[in-house]
Amino acid sequence: MEQQAEHALSLRLSLVLEDIGVNRFIIARRRRTWLMRETRLTISISLLGKNVKYYHFGSQSEGTTTPGMQSDLDALVCLDFPVILDLDEWQERKVQLLVVNSDQLPPQHCWLQWLRPDIQSPWTQLIFPSDVIDNEGRVLHTNSQVEARESIRQFSPIGEVVQHGPSRSWDENSDVVFAHHCGSLPKECQFLFNRPRPGHWPRPDTLARVRQTGVFLVPHGYSASPSRPTRCRSTALHVNPNNPYYPQSNWEWRFSTSMMERLLMFDMNIVQYKTYVFIKILRKTFLKPVVGDRLSTFHMKTAMLFTLETYPPEIWREENLVQCVIYCLTTLRRWLKLKHCPHYTIAGVNLLTEKLFKHELPILSAILSSLMESNMPYIPQIDMDLLGVKMLGISRSLVFESNERNKNNQLILADLIKEYNDLIIRHEDTIAKWSLYTLEELNSLITEQLHTLQQMSQHGTDFEREITTVIMPLWYGSLASLQASRCIHIGQSITQNILDLYLLSFDSDLLSSRLKYASMLYCNGQYDAAADCLVFCEGLLGPEVWQLCKCVGRICVTPSSKFLDKAERSSYEDTLQKFTAICVNFMPQERCCVPEHLVYEMFRTVGDKDKQERRPADHYHWMDHVVIDCIPFLYYLQFLIYRQLNMHYRKYAAGANLRQYIFTESQGHGHIETALNMLGNCYELENRLDLAWICYSKSLKYCPRNNAANWHVARIVHELVNS
Repeated sequence: MEQQAEHALSLRLSLVLEDIGVNRFIIARRRRTWLMRETRLTISISLLGKNVKYYHFGSQSEGTTTPGMQSDLDALVCLDFPVILDLDEWQERKVQLLVVNSDQLPPQHCWLQWLRPDIQSPWTQLIFPSDVIDNEGRVLHTNSQVEARESIRQFSPIGEVVQHGPSRSWDENSDVVFAHHCGSLPKECQFLFNRPRPGHWPRPDTLARVRQTGVFLVPHGYSASPSRPTRCRSTALHVNPNNPYYPQSNWEWRFSTSMMERLLMFDMNIVQYKTYVFIKILRKTFLKPVVGDRLSTFHMKTAMLFTLETYPPEIWREENLVQCVIYCLTTLRRWLKLKHCPHYTIAGVNLLTEKLFKHELPILSAILSSLMESNMPYIPQIDMDLLGVKMLGISRSLVFESNERNKNNQLILADLIKEYNDLIIRHEDTIAKWSLYTLEELNSLITEQLHTLQQMSQHGTDFEREITTVIMPLWYGSLASLQASRCIHIGQSITQNILDLYLLSFDSDLLSSRLKYASMLYCNGQYDAAADCLVFCEGLLGPEVWQLCKCVGRICVTPSSKFLDKAERSSYEDTLQKFTAICVNFMPQERCCVPEHLVYEMFRTVGDKDKQERRPADHYHWMDHVVIDCIPFLYYLQFLIYRQLNMHYRKYAAGANLRQYIFTESQGHGHIETALNMLGNCYELENRLDLAWICYSKSLKYCPRNNAANWHVARIVHELVNS
């Protein structure tokens, strides 16, 4: 009877975990999103001519998180200096680092010595200002990473670097580690392959892939520093400023097997994922209040991996979920009693060292013992993701409301789609920094970038091919608009090659590239063709269309349920191209393809107070461009074109649509100030300066700073004074 009750509890817990996002669909989507993200960021860096790789490790890329966990973003930036274990591995023409071992170093740690790229010999001069020369004359690469700090500071809203152990970041929610890669496995990192195991897990094919990953060398992060007091009074965590070895702590690098661990996590089935997520929830709910993050998620992951290896595969069944959780907690409790937590992939490491006080170990053991009760009476106390409430809700019945699960899945999916689209729109972030380039320089640069992307689309990985297929149309659109702007400026006709580039750009998203094309036609005096294009664009609109704005300082409207219904059944690529309308972006070099009134948007920053608002500056380059939401731009272009064609009824209908958009649908979302500026221009063209004044005033009410409405107000005052 007791076993039946435990099975029933396991099934209910499994259902609730599915409800909060621990299901095959969300795990696969979450994993794909973050793997695509790291690929996109690596491509962005490579387009700048740097051979740096970007990785996302931890719960996001594993798919082992829930909304209630509010998991941090864990990133690793692998720099272009490969590490070797022996001089025999040295390669000519590459600046490399040699692993240097020392008896005074703890397990898993080493020093890194610079090697020359021209001859098989150590470097004798400092490479970076932060490097040091030891008493044997070796040039060692330190982990202080002063240079990386400066680059991070540019992205920080407060101009400061946030440090958590080896992580350097621009905010509290992101952990970014700068590291180096070693293609060979050090002896201590071959622990997984050499020690005795039952053999059923990890699977042989997984082990074969794991063996090929190599390791990362990450900065060693001390818990305390002599220059800063620490809250923790443990002597194990305190570094004496008079300790002669203290400066050498800046020399130490630690082996990290993050890629190994990722592949192992990917080898888990859905019941194992649920087990792991639930013990993470237990840690955060019951253990973190006692010892903080000193008993971390990594300890839980290690317990999970050893439990997977130790217990037979047939135990991992949904009706046995409670027992699976107990087995993992048993593993962790045993380590606390032994005061030793082994590393799963690296020999000789105790993960409890410098983490917990002796008096805390029995306290944690007692808590774990209480969590191991098979009836789990503590579940109602779990507030995270309302898990306790949900469990109580279905404890009276095994009937599960799938509608609630679908709703939660859609909320999670909305966040994942935002992340994916943010990656694609990084194209706009890149070109936003090129405002000072000449048109010829920019044309050459984009052509070069497109060539690189085409090579990736043909010869890259699956992720690289998918990413390049999606972002290339954005580059085609920018190149077409640049070349068309030049033709209009010098009075030449638009060539067929430019029109072909516009055609290639139409798959960027639902509307933005087509609207750039229509804007070019209008500026070139091709009003009938522009009108036809806009009729087609208007036909693409519907309740399932999501107008997306990712500009810093502007609010992104939440996607509708109809959009999410479509997105749930579509790939990311289809969702972007068929149901998403991203902002239309014109660089200064494209100004001849922009309606005259909107050129003022490029000059919205007029004084020091405006500049003060643009911090960090790296996030606000878009303010030097014309950036408009698709739907109001569509109506504005229609108004301008129908006015030129003397189609008064259609012109007034377009103006009415623009008013309705501003005053009933999207107040405060996206570039609402630019939409009001466009409506103000419509009134000006109809000689209604009073209504235009109201629009510009309302625009300034939304955005008092960095708003082109200041210019329009000044123009109207000037006209009134002169008249």
